[in-house]
Amino acid sequence: MSHKVVVGTLATVVGAYAFWQVGRDFQFVKFEPRSPEEIEKRRKEGVGLEIRSLETRLLEYTPEAKARMRAKFEEAKRQQKDEKESGK
Repeated sequence: MSHKVVVGTLATVVGAYAFWQVGRDFQFVKFEPRSPEEIEKRRKEGVGLEIRSLETRLLEYTPEAKARMRAKFEEAKRQQKDEKESGK
């Protein structure tokens, strides 16, 4: 029974670490807060929570993550090119 607790705890810790590592590559690019006039208008009209997908708000890679991925892609292209040249 105790091995299940150990394995479960270890899996939770590893999953949290992986989630943290992947999540730090992303950032919200733009946030548009509502103006006070729009808030008053929504209160008067009785508009509640409204969730829409906007093009102005998206989840994007951080500049560091973009640079890291660009370097990896360039390295992969270089390796493919070298393999083609050595194979001929």
